[in-house]
Amino acid sequence: MNKQKLSVTATGDSLFVAKFPEEYQAMLATVADFIKSCDVKITNLETNLSDFDCFASAYSGGTWLNTRSEYIEDLFRFGFNYFGTANNHALDYGVDGLLSTIRVLDKYGVAHSGTGVSLEDAAKPAMLIVHGQKVAVFAVDSSCENASRAGRATKVIKARPGVNYLRHETTYQITEQEEKVLRDIAAKNGTNFTRELSISGGFRTPDPPGFFFLGEQKYTTGTDTPRTQCNAKDKARLTGAIQEAKEIYDYVFVLVHCHDNDGKRHENPAEYLVEFAHACIDAGASAIFGGGCHNLRPMEIYQGCPIFYSLGDFIYQGLKVEHLPADFMEKYDVDIFASASEALFARSRGGKVGLHCHKNNYQTVLPKMEFADGKLISLTLLPVYLNFDRKDDLNGLPAVAEGQEAEEIFSMLAELSRPYGVDLRFENGLIIPA
Repeated sequence: MNKQKLSVTATGDSLFVAKFPEEYQAMLATVADFIKSCDVKITNLETNLSDFDCFASAYSGGTWLNTRSEYIEDLFRFGFNYFGTANNHALDYGVDGLLSTIRVLDKYGVAHSGTGVSLEDAAKPAMLIVHGQKVAVFAVDSSCENASRAGRATKVIKARPGVNYLRHETTYQITEQEEKVLRDIAAKNGTNFTRELSISGGFRTPDPPGFFFLGEQKYTTGTDTPRTQCNAKDKARLTGAIQEAKEIYDYVFVLVHCHDNDGKRHENPAEYLVEFAHACIDAGASAIFGGGCHNLRPMEIYQGCPIFYSLGDFIYQGLKVEHLPADFMEKYDVDIFASASEALFARSRGGKVGLHCHKNNYQTVLPKMEFADGKLISLTLLPVYLNFDRKDDLNGLPAVAEGQEAEEIFSMLAELSRPYGVDLRFENGLIIPA
């Protein structure tokens, strides 16, 4: 007997730091109605949840992000029943901020995954049960600082809280003549002296044959090495977890937070992200939801399963950060007691540069997928616009795109996805695979 259908939606990043204004209610309702029509409702929580009672890390994901705990109730108005927490901001406020976020989500009883008190905890999936079907959702970050990675315990050393991670390697292809020039430069200015000292002292492993390093950058004259590729151990660990989950759960979904591109165009996914997404599908995942780069990237159907290389931003309140640490102020030569808005204005060079200056960071889609017996049977996408043109508190909040705005989002996604074998059409306000 066929099982009941399962409907799924997912968003890009919810960079959510401020309460919603009352005048947003009508716009929110139309977006929320679409989300609530699905069984599985996924978003990436691109912030920490605390009441500014945690110290700021010495590093951040670019801007130290934190949202007061009670504000999360505004985000619940969309109907989400899962939150991904593996992203480059997860430790902006240290381990205390990470653990506070987990505590707040647990308090509200909402499913989440991607961070934890150990690597085993961060790497485990969240579980949803819908219509008697068990759904697993993993969250992975490929763009975190090394210090943000969760770690395992040994017999003596405690486990390290952090994010579930995927590392990758970048290799630049050069000619033999270019390598000679780089070697001459390294010899002349001592670029590799410390590296070579670390190798001879046993603190680094020897460089692999066929590759040349200039500082931390890796080069090769060979032509069979991809520009970027997954760390083999991380990929094996993550896909192995998907395989194990597939034996227990009816469906497995994966969120991947990735900033990297192919080095040619920001909208193009990095080679290692394509490698990883395909490997996840091969291991048993039913769909991959990317985010992190703040704008739409291509959609692909691989082995009958959808891959969204980035769904961009679902909420972007980057200019509404409430407080920032002294580190941020000092970086942009602002008095450490200045307001966050003053510091952000300085970073944007008077409002002239930054994510908020580009309309494509305010354009996204909400997919609605229907599955039956483990197979994708339908897919539609709702164009969504984050009120780029508004200069009030509605800026950065999602609304159903209409008219020219919807057409523009469709055209952008269609152009990006065509090289991946996906043809799209626009019909009755929805984007549909042709």
